[in-house]
Amino acid sequence: TDKDPDLVKLQCVPMFLPIMRGTLNLPAVRDPEVLERLDPSGFFSLCLRYQHHLALCGEMVGSEQIHLGNRVRDLDFDISRLMTVMTERQKKYAKYAEKLGKVHELSHQLNRCHMVLNQTLESMETLNNSLPLEERLEPFVWTTG
Repeated sequence: TDKDPDLVKLQCVPMFLPIMRGTLNLPAVRDPEVLERLDPSGFFSLCLRYQHHLALCGEMVGSEQIHLGNRVRDLDFDISRLMTVMTERQKKYAKYAEKLGKVHELSHQLNRCHMVLNQTLESMETLNNSLPLEERLEPFVWTTG
């Protein structure tokens, strides 16, 4: 039968024990000399370097947060200013649209007046033509300008 290659690799790994045998909770394995042979200065130095690294990272993150906060405040001010300008523009264009609507309405009324005037002129001509020749008025001529 084929053995799993991962199991074969695991079986090739030599057995090892932790540095501090006291962690095994076996009373016979406790070695009091292990604690004397361990040098805490290397671990302490590593912790100091890690603490220094974290302090630098914290300062960098803090300065970036301050920079981002300032940038957000600046952008908020710019957006507020643009909003005010755009609101004023909208009000101005609303007034222009209202005036344009009035011009359109006035143009429509003028067209209606022109149509009524033409109908009146036709009615006058029809009425004038229905009169006897001696009572007719001379033809009405409308001039503009």
